[in-house]
Amino acid sequence: MLKTIGVGSELDSYCGKCKMTLNHAVVAMVDGLPRRVRCLTCQSEHNHRMPKPKGAGRRSPRSGSASKSRSSSSTAGVTTQWRSMIANWDADKAKTYSIYETFEVEDLVTHVKFGNGIVIEIPEPDRMIAFFETGEKMLMQGKKR
Repeated sequence: MLKTIGVGSELDSYCGKCKMTLNHAVVAMVDGLPRRVRCLTCQSEHNHRMPKPKGAGRRSPRSGSASKSRSSSSTAGVTTQWRSMIANWDADKAKTYSIYETFEVEDLVTHVKFGNGIVIEIPEPDRMIAFFETGEKMLMQGKKR
């Protein structure tokens, strides 16, 4: 059964601001195809771009435990990697996620929706990538009040 797409539907689209394929909401349709979308992560609105094929534009491998955590794409593999990464979880050291808080690599973070995770990369001063049980999530950080 095919899923029909309309205004308000969610689909994967490449976000140029976030530099990755993320979930988007359809804002406008032309000839039955999504034309404009809004990124559900950064809220930017742009033309729909098909997701990049797997492997295209991948970052070069890094040394250390963070690159090892990205090696598996299966759900079971992600869960196993997440468990090993937070094996030494210390609730006293974990920070509660807030868009106004600033984080560093290897910080333990507790998110309302995603649960417990660990910061694995800071691609930009206002963004971080954290690894949760459901996988990697790009989150905003350090926003001024």
